Amino acid sequence: MALFKRILVDIDSDAAVHPALERAILLARDGGATVTVTDVMAGSPYERRHWSADLEEAVLARRRSQLTRIASMVRDVVTDAKLLIGRPASALIQEVIRAGHDLLMRSHARDESGAAARDFGAVDMELLRECPCAVMLVRPSSAAQQPRIAAAVNAGALDAAEQALNVKIATSAVDLAERLGGAPMLLHAWSPFGERMIRAHASEDAFATYVEEARTRAAADLNTLTQSLGSRLRAVPIIQRRGRPEDVILESVTAEGVDLLVMGTVARGGIPGLVFGNTAERVLRKLRCSVLTLKPDNFVSSVRVVGD
Repeated sequence: MALFKRILVDIDSDAAVHPALERAILLARDGGATVTVTDVMAGSPYERRHWSADLEEAVLARRRSQLTRIASMVRDVVTDAKLLIGRPASALIQEVIRAGHDLLMRSHARDESGAAARDFGAVDMELLRECPCAVMLVRPSSAAQQPRIAAAVNAGALDAAEQALNVKIATSAVDLAERLGGAPMLLHAWSPFGERMIRAHASEDAFATYVEEARTRAAADLNTLTQSLGSRLRAVPIIQRRGRPEDVILESVTAEGVDLLVMGTVARGGIPGLVFGNTAERVLRKLRCSVLTLKPDNFVSSVRVVGD
C-alpha cells in the first residue's frame, strides 16, 4: 500500500535546485503517487495594485512557465504544475484541502546547498501548526542515499489519539526507510514525573526507588507499543534515554547522524491547530535535519478554503 498518494511540493521556481521535489519523486516512484509542483506568488493585492494588468499577467505567465518546465522534467511520475497566489502558508493549506493531498513537502533553505542550516521560518511553523496533512520540510543537505530515519514517540501517552499517533509515527518511519533505502530507529525519552519536587522531599533511597519505578514503567510502555506493531519493529534499533524529550531527541539526532526525523504535532488549546505541543515546538525550533510531521487522524485545521 502506498504511504502517500497525492504529494504537493512547494518549490521556489527561481531556485537552481529543488531538494523537496527530488525527495518527492523518489517517494512517488516507489509508491505510485502523483505529484503537484507548486510555487506561491506572495505579493499582496495592496502591493500589486500598482501593477498594470499587462505586468501582472506577464509575471504570472513567467512563473507558470517555469513551473511547467520543471514539472515536465520529471520522469516516471504523474506530475502537474499549479501556481498559487496569496499568503504562502494559507494558499498551500487551502490547496491541500481543496485537492485532497496527503503530503505537503517543502524545501526550507531553498537554494543554499552547502550553507549553514537556518531555523525553520514563519511559513514552515504555520504549516506545521495548521496543515491537516503530513508535512515534510527538506533540508538541502540531507538527501542522503541511505538516510537514517528516526521516529520520536511518546510511548507513555494516555490519550487514545496520541497512542494512535505513536503507531502512525513508527510505521511511517519504517515505511519511509524501506522506500528510500534507509535505516529506521525509534527514539523514546522518559523522566520521572515531578522529579525535582520528589527529590527535594524524599529520602535518597525513596527517590531512587521512585526513579526506578518510572524507568520500569517507561520500558513497559515502549514494549507495549513495539509489541503492538509485531514484526514491523523487530530489527529496528531503539534508543530510550532519561531526559526531557526535546533534549533527548535533539542530542540523538546529532549523535546518530539522523537525516530525517518523524514526529507528531498535537493540537492543543481552544482553537484547533493554533498551538501545537510544547515539545514539538521546542524541537523544531532547533532541528537541523529534515523533518516529517504527522497529526492525529481527527485533526481539523482552522484554515478554510475561500468560497466554502
